[in-house]
Amino acid sequence: MMKGIQTSKSIWLILGIIVIVASLLRGAFFIQQMRIFQLSGDALNYHIMAHQLVEDHLYGYALARKSGESNSYITPGYPVFLAGVYSVIQDPYLQITAVRLIQIAIGALTPVFAFLFLRRIFRRNDIGIVTALLIAIYPPFVQAPVQLLTEVLAMATMLLYLWLMTVALETRKWSYSVLAGLIFAVQILIRPVMLPLAIVPFIYALATCYRGNIAGLFKVGVQTAIGVLILMLPWWIRNYIVLDKLILTATGSANPLLAGTYPNMEHMFEDFKRAGYTSAEQSWYAKKRIIEGFTTQPLVFLKWYTIGKTKVMFQTPWLYQELYKTPPFYGFNLAFHPIVMWTGFVGMLVGLFTNRVMRFLTVYAALFLSLYLIFIPTTRYAYQVIFFVMTGAAFLVCWLAEKLFYRKKTI
Repeated sequence: MMKGIQTSKSIWLILGIIVIVASLLRGAFFIQQMRIFQLSGDALNYHIMAHQLVEDHLYGYALARKSGESNSYITPGYPVFLAGVYSVIQDPYLQITAVRLIQIAIGALTPVFAFLFLRRIFRRNDIGIVTALLIAIYPPFVQAPVQLLTEVLAMATMLLYLWLMTVALETRKWSYSVLAGLIFAVQILIRPVMLPLAIVPFIYALATCYRGNIAGLFKVGVQTAIGVLILMLPWWIRNYIVLDKLILTATGSANPLLAGTYPNMEHMFEDFKRAGYTSAEQSWYAKKRIIEGFTTQPLVFLKWYTIGKTKVMFQTPWLYQELYKTPPFYGFNLAFHPIVMWTGFVGMLVGLFTNRVMRFLTVYAALFLSLYLIFIPTTRYAYQVIFFVMTGAAFLVCWLAEKLFYRKKTI
């Protein structure tokens, strides 16, 4: 696909143009939304929580109000980020504007992080360039920075971690390993879903570049774990001291876990309102519903926890209900989203049978998605997984280009 562009100067020029495009698109949408400060849902909860942290020095999450007491309902990554901005800027309107501008900058640089990772793991430039372009122009990614939500930071830290982990496994330098661990900890403190996937890159490395070298792989793993512990230990210690128990991530997963046990989300709201369970009771009731569901209605629950939830997450793009009526994003998004999704899924399927790296990324994405399928399905949960779908789309485009035009591997 990019056969004629082989020098690093040309590649970085193209990547620079992509970053400029990403910045302009995000900036244009910010200008359209810059006078809208109304917050709701999780964004409002984060905003209030950050103010409580700055003003009352109390870490606690509640719905649409200050918690008034300490808890570990959510991990501290994003609230601490907001609190850091709020501690410097006092005006509430400027606070929101500053957060949006910072997220615009991070979002505009995210295509670079994707390119660095994909170039390193594929040993070629074209797939990374195409993926970076898709990230730059995909409407939900363009509009996400104006939201006071975790998605922009979660995507950036995920890609940074994947790149650094790839470099660490290849070079075996302790500095990259520790840094990869640090960024992985940041990712977990922002969105803890990736924690069970920590071992997956090491399994891939053991099957490829570390064949038979278990001692070398173990060394990299220990160095990475040191980086993780540096940032995670303060959170664990805080929870043990303040809450008198060890909490590895957060306690707020019971609600979305229970909500996800209702096939097609039928009767969910009525049941929630009637039951009035506490967080601990919700966790117990969710497990009870899952066991009973797969026992008494196995086909219904199996379909819901696979095809049903996946369809909800990927059929429509995130934010279209709220913001995509703003020209020109609405029409473009409705056309662009299904093209990327279907091309990406086909590319991942082709990659399973034709490319070792794409096979690994597809399996990683499937495992990542399976963790989200445990909970209530929303289009927000697809945000990070869509990166892997975009990589599949880029792979398919480049793979077809090779077959049709060049008949040899692009370097």
